[in-house]
Amino acid sequence: MTAMDSLSRLVNLYLLLANSPRSLTLEQIVTSIGGFPDSPAARRQAFERAKRDLRSLGLPIRTVTGPSGVDSYKVDQRDANAPAPSLTPLEALALAGAMASVRFGRGDALDSASKLGCLYDGEVAELATFPVVPGVSDFFEAITSRSMVSFGYHGRPRVACPYAIVFRWANWYLLAKEEGADTAKSFRVDLVEGPVERVARQCEVPEGLDLNQIIPEKRSAISEGEPQDVVVRYPEALAEVVEGSLPRPKLSVRADDWVTSTLQVGSVGGFMRVVVEFSETMAVEGPPEFKASAHAWLGAALAAQSEERPPPASLERVLEEPGEGGDEGKAPSRRPRQLTTIEQFRKVMGILPWLYRNPVTTTEEIARLFSIEEERVGDLLERVACCGLPPFTPDQLIEIVVEGAEISARISEDFAKGLVLGQADLFVIALSARVALASGEFEGRNELETALVKIFGPGAAEEMAESIVVDIEGERHLGTLRAGIEEQLQVRFDYLASGEASLTARVVDPFVVFSDQGFWYLRAWCHRAGGVRNFRLDRMENVQVTSDAVERQPNAGDLLASAFALDEGELHLGELVLVATAPGKGWLLAGVPHDRVQADLLPDWELHRLRVVSYTWLAKLAGSAGGAMRVVHPETAVETVTAQLEIMRDRLR
Repeated sequence: MTAMDSLSRLVNLYLLLANSPRSLTLEQIVTSIGGFPDSPAARRQAFERAKRDLRSLGLPIRTVTGPSGVDSYKVDQRDANAPAPSLTPLEALALAGAMASVRFGRGDALDSASKLGCLYDGEVAELATFPVVPGVSDFFEAITSRSMVSFGYHGRPRVACPYAIVFRWANWYLLAKEEGADTAKSFRVDLVEGPVERVARQCEVPEGLDLNQIIPEKRSAISEGEPQDVVVRYPEALAEVVEGSLPRPKLSVRADDWVTSTLQVGSVGGFMRVVVEFSETMAVEGPPEFKASAHAWLGAALAAQSEERPPPASLERVLEEPGEGGDEGKAPSRRPRQLTTIEQFRKVMGILPWLYRNPVTTTEEIARLFSIEEERVGDLLERVACCGLPPFTPDQLIEIVVEGAEISARISEDFAKGLVLGQADLFVIALSARVALASGEFEGRNELETALVKIFGPGAAEEMAESIVVDIEGERHLGTLRAGIEEQLQVRFDYLASGEASLTARVVDPFVVFSDQGFWYLRAWCHRAGGVRNFRLDRMENVQVTSDAVERQPNAGDLLASAFALDEGELHLGELVLVATAPGKGWLLAGVPHDRVQADLLPDWELHRLRVVSYTWLAKLAGSAGGAMRVVHPETAVETVTAQLEIMRDRLR
């Protein structure tokens, strides 16, 4: 093989190491599969590069040093996370459907599904959206293996027994009992410092665990110190909406169409999210000490906006530059980019198990399902058509024949395993299945459960229900809205939109309910707005299913959820805005579609780019950050956000 055959070499190396029962030296590998350069130095370099690529894709290649000092290499099957090698077509479809219904940031879970050759080619109703947070999958691995885990938190190392991963209030939390502690507590995963590592000691989760004894039901009830009584006032007409975000009042008095409630608040920062969210409708009455703290919190947010900024021309250039990567949508290139060898390898290893179940297909279908240019499909498949295992006899080869647009394949089960699933993939699969099985609307439940057994083992669905808890806020109208969707009847309700001080009457044709960043939403055609809109369930009042049939049926695009009411087909309506977060505070945007960009213009801040359709929403995001986030560009966004923060602060006088 020549250097141009690096893809074939990588495929053969993967198959050899993944299937070999013993460790192999580099000389044995080269002799077995060939395709490496003749020069020892170049051969070693090519092997190390291929080994690094395979490790990055989840293959746990271990180096073994023999008695003579010669290194050999093997995949320890005890460490490998093996994929399900023999999903039936219905199981693959069910798994792909579950994973297509969940989004992570602005990406989806199908990248992990493609490693099993599971592609979903149908109408998708997105059920949930979650932020991408490093460390969650590592904690999930420790929970499923019943292992103690070590990590850094608030400036010191911790060793703890992990109980569960909980998604609540748009954040991921680890519920665990730290060594030396009497009780379990919660750790916010995006604040974890350093690597998360398993400790070689087993731990047991106590029976009858009550999560609400560890983590409060309401974010505003978080306690970080001595709780204090806070008095708030809001219109009685909005009581249910506002009280849905408040801790249980100690005392409530209703008079003259207003409600005055006394609450226990243990964290200014936790409670300020509620104060900012309902700044148009809720007033903080006292005590003076809390009002001063809240006033200072918004004063810090204002001070951040007034800091010196680079020249507008340099900031404008940043908006046009490529980002540093991540799952946030960037402007597509006009010319298709040539795939790297490792990207081609990932495509191929997803295609092989799919071809195993669908041996007769076309280049058009492969191109559509796997996002490859059709003219490149034939070349890509022909390059691996003669790959396999030594001694490369016909029964040990991948057989793919491409004749024009027609493709026929004969793939043995040994070659249909797809890529080894990394721990992040396993967590994505588990979470997607958890959401789908809990939704009450997912078809193919039996097939999905059998697929999970093949991947995780017996009792997988039950274990996931215990180790992954998805707690979405504002579900009190969920049953009524689902009934309207099922019966295809219009729904009537009163709605408190963000930035408004009163309810407005709405009549909608309901499409789907979904969760996004910790809240339940209804996606529907709004007759008042004359378009498709997303409505947060906890901002609805007087929800009723009418006797009128819906007038508008959803198309495929209507069923796709979108963050912060920004429709996928309307991205051009949003304005690109630059915001900066204080060092280590990038988690403030964990639930927001964004793209981190160069930071040299603001050396003391981390710079991010996001699309915004509402300056009111942006001002509330900045206000909730209390000085740890600032809007940088354009000038109109800075001025508007500053003015709205001043109004919020002045209401606390």
